[in-house]
Amino acid sequence: MSVTQLAVFLENKAGRLAEVTRVLGNAGVNIIGFSVADTSEYGILRLVVDSPNKAYNALKEQQFTVYMSKVLCIRVPNRPGGLANALEALGARNINVEYMYPIGEAEIVFGVENLDEAVNALHGADVTILSGREIGSEE
Repeated sequence: MSVTQLAVFLENKAGRLAEVTRVLGNAGVNIIGFSVADTSEYGILRLVVDSPNKAYNALKEQQFTVYMSKVLCIRVPNRPGGLANALEALGARNINVEYMYPIGEAEIVFGVENLDEAVNALHGADVTILSGREIGSEE
């Protein structure tokens, strides 16, 4: 049992993530989950989408460097130790986890250069800015 993941290689500059998401949106592809790993110059956007082949073709058509691979997707209990149990089971078999990221709910954490500016920019963008309390984090 596996899930198809896309990996898109991008320049680390303002607007590049928006370009990818717009291409996918215009192609009618829904993003189920994603992760962004970056260096100072480049980043890797990993995506799980509802139509991997359609997404791959749309991105290739727009000259993005994109690869498809198979990954494992699991559901862990939402309780203390839920993730630890899964990771310990893999570790006990000497299976290395190269990366992981959540999918599912539409709550997304952003690391940005200027937090206050980002909050101001998102007002009126049809999103809800959440507090730690709203996501169950003690503040």
